[in-house]
Amino acid sequence: MNHLMLRNLEEPENRYNNTQFKKYLLNDSTYPIVYETLYYEANKYVIKENKLLENIFIIESGVVIENKEKSISSFLGVNELIGLEGLSHPKKTSSTSVMTLTKTVVYKMSIQSIKEKLVQRPNGYEILNELLLQKIINLTKRLTDTDSNYDKTLHLLENLASLYGQEKNGAIYMKKFFTKKMIANYLQVSYVTIVTICKRLVVEGILHDEPHGMILYPDKITNKKGK
Repeated sequence: MNHLMLRNLEEPENRYNNTQFKKYLLNDSTYPIVYETLYYEANKYVIKENKLLENIFIIESGVVIENKEKSISSFLGVNELIGLEGLSHPKKTSSTSVMTLTKTVVYKMSIQSIKEKLVQRPNGYEILNELLLQKIINLTKRLTDTDSNYDKTLHLLENLASLYGQEKNGAIYMKKFFTKKMIANYLQVSYVTIVTICKRLVVEGILHDEPHGMILYPDKITNKKGK
């Protein structure tokens, strides 16, 4: 099976800002930062809610979920940064918990070392500000989204497919790392609503739902949007 993603549906601005800040932190030979590579199995905490933030993590591979008071606030994938709020002020505690959804590899570096680099290499502030601004814009879009539950569900499935789907013969195969209950939790709708929408997607030929995972057919989505 081809393990290349069909496409990354994350907003281009997000991808660019995440990649640029990662390069600033890890690939700058003029001011290297010491970091540690950590390997997590699925369902392990990277950060726990209300714990003191002393480090920032960059996802090298895998997918994690961010929870706030048991509600899923985001699914994060490659190059996403975890714990950025710790840069805002000293002794900051995490407002969310972050748990691995799949096997995950992250780079860990201290917030103090990043602050010291920002002082010595202030060009990083511009990248960081763009990254934080984009996160605010994305959160605002999500909170003010007036799309139907059907469209929200389809978009989320596309996004999850881009995070860890595997392409083969024009279809994207997704193992059952996430559940319909997770989707319902994230979209703040009932489990029955998600089950009903998935059944509709199956009838429309967009989705093939199996006990061990899902198969998404992007051409069917493109054709539907083109109508």
